[in-house]
Amino acid sequence: MPEFPGYDGPANPSLPVIKVKAVTTRKDAIVQTLVGPGEEHVSLAGIPTEAAVLRMCEDEYPGFVLQTYAHSSGGGKFLQVIQVKKTAEFDDGRARQVGLLALGIYTELKHVVMVDEDVDPFDTEDVLWAMTTRFQADRDLVVLPGVAGHVLDPSQTPQYNPALPAKGVTAKMVYDATRPYGLRDMFTRAKFRDVDPRPWYPDYQE
Repeated sequence: MPEFPGYDGPANPSLPVIKVKAVTTRKDAIVQTLVGPGEEHVSLAGIPTEAAVLRMCEDEYPGFVLQTYAHSSGGGKFLQVIQVKKTAEFDDGRARQVGLLALGIYTELKHVVMVDEDVDPFDTEDVLWAMTTRFQADRDLVVLPGVAGHVLDPSQTPQYNPALPAKGVTAKMVYDATRPYGLRDMFTRAKFRDVDPRPWYPDYQE
């Protein structure tokens, strides 16, 4: 059956098999269901994952984490975007610590992307922009090899990586796409002047 990572899951011989002899329905019946994988399916896992990570981070570092997003491309479980607000140079290390904390809170989580308050964690284009312009692989990537993960990720197998001892063991990462606090002025986003729309839209009201 289609599973949340986007692949068919294996049939389990221990599960019972039923044989359908007939299907009846009432007139004008409505059946509510969902077909995975997809946004509706993965949100069932993603939203509580976001809440769990956000709550734990708030308990540990009050006010530092602004928003979290369990990105649907990670099936609501594997990929989390975390938005933080740095106020001191020490927060450069705190951002990475939050990434590690998130991996510790939710075992199935595989990749964490840290972004600043000026990046919309729910906008993939914005997140990819930060990952491209606020990241150097030899400096900003934190890798944790050989950590418990999830068996439905086909890359988490010894066949994919012989260094893995068993299915469901994986390497995890914190992708620090936040700007260094001491260099924050270098990473100020381009600003555009406000435009008065009234010459083109006389009925405009703020």
